[in-house]
Amino acid sequence: MILPPRLVFPLLLAAFLLLASCGGEPPAAPEPREVRAETVTLAARRALECRSLPGRVEPRTSAVLSSKISGTVTAVLAEEGDLVQKGAPILQIDDSELRQREQGAQAGVGQAAMERKALAAQVALARTTLARMKTLLDQQAVSREDFDKAQAEFLALKSREEALAAQESSATHQSAEVRSLLSYSTVTAPFTGILARRHVDQGAFVSAGSPLAEIDDAQGGYDLDAQADESLLSRLHIGMTVLGLAPSLSPEPFLTSLGAVIPRVDPATRTFRVKAPLPPLPGDAKPRSGLFSKVCVPLNPAKKLLVPAQAVRMRGELPTALVADADGGLRLRLLKLGGGYLQAEIEGVTYILQAQAGEEAPGMLREVLSGLSEGDVLVVSADQTLREGDRLARP
Repeated sequence: MILPPRLVFPLLLAAFLLLASCGGEPPAAPEPREVRAETVTLAARRALECRSLPGRVEPRTSAVLSSKISGTVTAVLAEEGDLVQKGAPILQIDDSELRQREQGAQAGVGQAAMERKALAAQVALARTTLARMKTLLDQQAVSREDFDKAQAEFLALKSREEALAAQESSATHQSAEVRSLLSYSTVTAPFTGILARRHVDQGAFVSAGSPLAEIDDAQGGYDLDAQADESLLSRLHIGMTVLGLAPSLSPEPFLTSLGAVIPRVDPATRTFRVKAPLPPLPGDAKPRSGLFSKVCVPLNPAKKLLVPAQAVRMRGELPTALVADADGGLRLRLLKLGGGYLQAEIEGVTYILQAQAGEEAPGMLREVLSGLSEGDVLVVSADQTLREGDRLARP
């Protein structure tokens, strides 16, 4: 298409002005700001590196309660989480059938006793008669046949008396057995503890020997029960000093020692169990069965460059940090990070504990593999408005 001459010049002028505006000077960089921020001079940390073994808090003594009788649960006398005293009832099982059996056994005992008592008089008379017949036989006053009849009558009565005695004894033992079973119709606490779990509710039918409830000893203390990799089997021993960590009970690690090393390796997980006693901890938190915990085993001295987790600034997927140069200007560094650690100073010894992936905790440290060096002045302030080019205000 050919444009009219009168339109060519205006279009060329507009295009020139557009190109001129696009090719102008770039905008000036923002003026450096003076900022205040917390800093730290980096130095490698020397400490005992600990291997963290995941586990849980478990009572030192626990019991699974069951009954020796079958029947329907007629009453629930304690709820999960209740503190129950030793001997306190927890469940009641229907015992009406057992009581009927007990009454029948007692009736059998009474019947056998009455019959044996009545027969005892006949036995005594037969014994006297036999003795008299023996005297008369010696005097040849009676025949041998009469003596044999008296003797046979006595032996028959004696045998019947012994049978009744055995019947009475059997009925007595049966009655005692039923009374013993009656004591199992009420499920009671074997020691003072926390009712951790109840497997049945009122109205449920239970079989003899089936688990009914679980109780944890509230006075026997708790252990940290952890799983250790089989590669540590030769390095762990009873009495070895370790660190414990139970975040729900204490934010700080604590010293303890291995109380048990169970060297049976689970073929599925290739791990074995270790136990360490849970010492008394400050605060009001009370141990409970199943709480998450760790047993941290000091293995090797380590030297690592660790920085506070809040000093790491994520730029998309890239970890960075701000470092102050000699003039106080802030420079952005790209980092390569290792694992996360917690540090503990206990009795003059420094320990570092490897944290789980994704774990966030106060005082978390991150290992820097590259991007920072000892002596760098690192900004640890959590202020996300700080940027490269800012200058630290002089004190």
